[in-house]
Amino acid sequence: MDANLKLIHLVCACLFLGNVIVSGIWALLAERTRNHAIIQFSNRMVLITDVFFTLFGSLGVVWTGHGMAESYGGAQGHPWIQWSYALLSISGLMWLFVLVPIQLKQRALLKNSHTVCAEYWRLSRIWKIAGGLATLLPLPIVYFMVTKPL
Repeated sequence: MDANLKLIHLVCACLFLGNVIVSGIWALLAERTRNHAIIQFSNRMVLITDVFFTLFGSLGVVWTGHGMAESYGGAQGHPWIQWSYALLSISGLMWLFVLVPIQLKQRALLKNSHTVCAEYWRLSRIWKIAGGLATLLPLPIVYFMVTKPL
């Protein structure tokens, strides 16, 4: 297996996991202030870092992971590879179809008002629950990568 592929995979995994964990913390800390300007800034930064770190990190993880899976018999070669694909896919779908649309709705709400409205807070609760789940789902993959049978 190519060491460069492993290195790229590790860097992408760090970018991806680091950002999904830090994004929730950013939002939580900003919302605790109840300050419209701070929450709006946080929302904007989370959206930007989601593109640069979560999206590109996850694409890099999938691309390099798929390439390395060939050394283990492909995607069907081992259960830990199948679980990794499943967990990352579910997390990615949650991000794409739940988290990002909520963030965009929140952004619009924040842009069109100088106060943080009740609808924003309702969406925030959903985002925190879905985001927590989407963050936890990829964590077992790290365990699989470290403890995989050779």
